[in-house]
Amino acid sequence: MKDRVEAEELLITSDLQIQSAATAWKHVHAEYVDVVDDILATLAPSGPYASVVPQLKEGREIPTQRIVSTYEAIEHSYRSMHRFAAVVAIRPVAEINTSWYTFVSGIGRGREKQSGAESERPVVVLFPTMGSEGITGELFWGRTQRDSMPGDPANGALASRFAVAGLHEALLDAYRKGDIDTIVEKSHPEIQTGVRDYVAQTGTLVELHTKDERRAHLQDFYARYAVRGIEVVTQHFDDWFFFHELRWTVEAKKGPDAGGVLRYHTAEYAEVSAAGLVVAHIGHGTDQLRIG
Repeated sequence: MKDRVEAEELLITSDLQIQSAATAWKHVHAEYVDVVDDILATLAPSGPYASVVPQLKEGREIPTQRIVSTYEAIEHSYRSMHRFAAVVAIRPVAEINTSWYTFVSGIGRGREKQSGAESERPVVVLFPTMGSEGITGELFWGRTQRDSMPGDPANGALASRFAVAGLHEALLDAYRKGDIDTIVEKSHPEIQTGVRDYVAQTGTLVELHTKDERRAHLQDFYARYAVRGIEVVTQHFDDWFFFHELRWTVEAKKGPDAGGVLRYHTAEYAEVSAAGLVVAHIGHGTDQLRIG
């Protein structure tokens, strides 16, 4: 049995955790100042990048999320947004810092520049850093659903959170088994998906806008990999979303790594509707490490 290790070894990872937090909040504070060149200066020196840009479309309940993955596209999105709106504040109620990302949930407050009107709503945002001194993306989502899952009244004030946790557990079980039908069944028809693309290996996010597109991507994923294990590193539940960091161990069935065993981490959040459907599933992931 291994005994306790030296404090130096225990605390060494905190250097990267603190660096990720400082990097993320440097970006947020630049948003407050509202100078786009200063905002862009908080990006990592090189890509691939991954940020989401919301677009409201007539006839759709859920905002359509577009993935931008180049410096030029991110610059355009920031200049477009800050022409019309300003970020006033993000007031966190939860913050998770790791060696490769910072996740924040809380209240976001913005101002419409033409009218001066301010508004606020619950938000979640993931800042991937990948160990850089700049962010490699800003994955932002504002709450779209008015009501939360009702949950079991016996769970009192935490009923909705336990209901979200139950949905999360069912989804993890489905991911471990490769049960695509269950994953899709628990998806909103207009689910917005932006997760690391391990199928095409682009290094950035796949962009999906319906549960049918989600099914097709999952079919491609499980055709390429056999899941050997999914372990929870971190998880957090609110009454309207869940967040997790997962450690995946997979065996490649085809491609350049065919026959090899690979390991990687993903960090993702998901908004959940009152009906227990996933409205948005957005996040990022590390590069894959061959371990066998």
